[in-house]
Amino acid sequence: MNLLAVASSLWFGGAQVSTLEFLDLLRSRVGLKVLTCDGADPKFLDALGAMGIEAYRVPCQTLLGYPMLAIGQAQKLVEWADVVWITDVEYSIAQEIKKIRKVPVVAHIHSSALVCPWWGALYGFREPCLERCSVWRITRCKQGINLELAKVGLLGDIRARLYWLLDFVKGPLDFFRWSEFMNGVVESIDGFIAVSKTLWDIHVRHLPSLSSKPFSIVYNLVTEPLKYVKPDPHEPYGDYILYASGSKILKGPHILLEAWQEVSKEFKDLKLYMVGCRGTWVERKARQMNLRNIEFMERLPPDRRYFYLMYKAKAVVMPSLVPEAFGRIPVEANRLGVPAVVTNRGALPEIIEDGITGTVTKANSNDLAEAITKTLSRNWDRGAIIGRVSERINPSNIISELLSFFEKIIR
Repeated sequence: MNLLAVASSLWFGGAQVSTLEFLDLLRSRVGLKVLTCDGADPKFLDALGAMGIEAYRVPCQTLLGYPMLAIGQAQKLVEWADVVWITDVEYSIAQEIKKIRKVPVVAHIHSSALVCPWWGALYGFREPCLERCSVWRITRCKQGINLELAKVGLLGDIRARLYWLLDFVKGPLDFFRWSEFMNGVVESIDGFIAVSKTLWDIHVRHLPSLSSKPFSIVYNLVTEPLKYVKPDPHEPYGDYILYASGSKILKGPHILLEAWQEVSKEFKDLKLYMVGCRGTWVERKARQMNLRNIEFMERLPPDRRYFYLMYKAKAVVMPSLVPEAFGRIPVEANRLGVPAVVTNRGALPEIIEDGITGTVTKANSNDLAEAITKTLSRNWDRGAIIGRVSERINPSNIISELLSFFEKIIR
């Protein structure tokens, strides 16, 4: 099988890390080539080079956050491939590929970008409405984002109200630009891979035509932690909990700070490490709240320091306000035998088993504080967590499922 993987990699996040993990296991089992952008993130390119995978680069542009690759400059790659794998949100190239050659195209779904242009904070920090995207829904989503920013002090009241009014113009404009951009894209894609059943169900409710398309639910591998830490089932936990999702409001760091007010009263010697929050609004808010025993850290690369910090934590907390497509950080924690406390948004309850690999709770400070307290009060078996996540998210089985789906689409 000759597999052409398309990965713009203009930014470097969880989807790109997951793509690299897949490429690492695929490179010895298929003929593999990777097409990316001239401006691809150096971390992604360096990782490919370390694997011995050559990156073929073409010019790229973006529209509404969607990469558009000049696929016409990679005609020979398309002609070489038995199947083209769109690894993230590069959906627009599907139609252009078909103009070059009727080669099967498979799209990997890591987010809600296929059903709504504002997938990063879909529907204003609430659970996704299981209806089609619309002008009104986009407008309300954008307004909800601004109201949430004002709530935590990142926007002044006057500016938030101004933005709220402007969204009545910007919302429809974004919707119509997105509708034109995505017109015919789904029809040009032959099969879909979703990183969770929850995410696929959301897509089918938004785009009923997807129900007739071949699809497969393939969890992310999440093998990166094991490159740096070999977990010992008997290793004791440390004296802190870890938040590693950064300062983006959609990840709920302010909810965690409110919960910490209560948790720190009962666990006076416990510390909270917040990665990616030093010097941000999160640290300023903690100072305003007069919170103690919190260490704010810079953003850390996924290396031994980061994963060892995770390995020694009593728990990892991911208090997301938005519907997560998968939830990579909690699974990283589980790989190392650490329980995860997550909110019941999106696929998090699908990925983390309540009471087995962590605790699932509602997305508010009171319930989060109770869930953290409950998790800290329990004696967790590190080895049992490692065994359970290895059973449910098994890299060998997952890569076989991925290859089987590619072969099915080719046939």
